[in-house]
Amino acid sequence: MEGIIYLLKKTSKKNEIGDPINTVEETKRIAEIRSVGQKEANQAAARGLKLEFTAVIWKFEYNNEEVLRYKGKEYRIQRTYERDDEKIELTCGNLVNNEENIYGST
Repeated sequence: MEGIIYLLKKTSKKNEIGDPINTVEETKRIAEIRSVGQKEANQAAARGLKLEFTAVIWKFEYNNEEVLRYKGKEYRIQRTYERDDEKIELTCGNLVNNEENIYGST
């Protein structure tokens, strides 16, 4: 299934008097959305993680972002896998343990 994801990257700049200004850059991408396999989900659960889905995009579109937004919800990118066909799989899970939403969406 095809879907729209937004890769989120936190940046910090300084204003004219040197105060840090934190912003979030978001990059829109078209991705193939896949479900997580049962074996992988069980292995992750044993480590306390809950995997939700895998988004597949072109490798050149990914810049080591840690969080993505899909259907209005933010997910932590738990694992990446570079494939031989110039694509990368981003396996995503919920922000865990009531982790503060550092990327600022609702």
